[in-house]
Amino acid sequence: MIAKAAAISHGGNAMRYVTTKDRSDIVMVNHLPDDISPDAMYQRMLLLQKMLAKEVHRGRPLMRNMIRIELSPDTSESRGWTLEEWRKLAEEFIRTFDGIDMSKRTRRKSSQRTNLQNSQFVVALHRDAKSGIFHLHIIANRIDMEGNTNDAHKIGERAVAAANIINGRRGWVQSAEIGQRHRLEVSDALIGILRGMDKFSWKSFEIEVRKKGYGIHIQQGEDGKVYGYSIIRGNSRYKASELGRGRNLTASKIEGTWAKLHPQERKSPSSKTIVPKTGTAVRQSSPQRQPLPVPSMRHYDISTDSYHTYHIDLPEEADRIIRQECSLAEAHPLATIEEIQHTAILLFAEYLDAATSMATSSGGGGNSDSNGWGRNKDEDDREWARRCARKANSMCKRRKGLKR
Repeated sequence: MIAKAAAISHGGNAMRYVTTKDRSDIVMVNHLPDDISPDAMYQRMLLLQKMLAKEVHRGRPLMRNMIRIELSPDTSESRGWTLEEWRKLAEEFIRTFDGIDMSKRTRRKSSQRTNLQNSQFVVALHRDAKSGIFHLHIIANRIDMEGNTNDAHKIGERAVAAANIINGRRGWVQSAEIGQRHRLEVSDALIGILRGMDKFSWKSFEIEVRKKGYGIHIQQGEDGKVYGYSIIRGNSRYKASELGRGRNLTASKIEGTWAKLHPQERKSPSSKTIVPKTGTAVRQSSPQRQPLPVPSMRHYDISTDSYHTYHIDLPEEADRIIRQECSLAEAHPLATIEEIQHTAILLFAEYLDAATSMATSSGGGGNSDSNGWGRNKDEDDREWARRCARKANSMCKRRKGLKR
């Protein structure tokens, strides 16, 4: 199992994302009613902070007022689990998390323990839309029910330590070993892709990587030359230098690695000898294939929260249409044109869950009747971009029942 944790300031957006995302289930709540909206849960957390937070009473407002935790057991460890089993894992993790003493690392007495067990929190189960991997999200109040602040120093290390204790207790694979296993999995997949390519090109490589279910972020200079890339597996990102052996999958060496996998392709004859009836050997050049024009692309790195960043490439013409069609005319007053455009771009790349999260964080209604949403088989990029822009405008409208 892998665990991540961070203290965050965008608690309201995080709460909405965790509890209302498609394919999510509320596993448990603590010191909160379970029949109220996500916004109401968050407002109750803020109310408790105003009533009890000692830092606020001393005139020092708590900026990062929420704790966000993500738990990702290996698929083999959690296969077939019920919601009750996920609840037990959440409870075990929180108990273990609270019991870890980080004071020697931080040299702060407040780091001896946290008290999430006596704090308001929500636990939700998510299923990744592409990979199908299940993971838990926890949003917890930094202020416990007694008015004390849950320490956030080295909170990421506290989460890793708690995960490793549980891994050892349950006989699961440790976090470091899981990371190594995933790197080997990605490396093997990339070698398989190179082995199956008749000719190396970055465009073909990117397409094949995405077919495998991974994300890819290619870094190019102004001259169009690729100087680096990284592979995204779930919520983990691996630089090319971390993959393969002897850096053989880095941007500068990957084409050479392809050539070693295809020794017969290194010398492809461009001409052949024709012997006419007279017996005189004549060299005849074979016709050269004209390369198909490659459309100009625009790249975006869009973050919907502190854990999820989406790397998207779309044709410049589609990008231009989205910029023209997105509008603030009927949007929520707090929405920006960039947020609406990013919602449309996420829709264009078919990240519906992420687009919903982006629209919700901008104050919009989010879902806006998304059942059956998707690209038609005969729909070209231009018409698809127009539809995505119209959909984004609708998703970022004010939610019904909310006043200005």
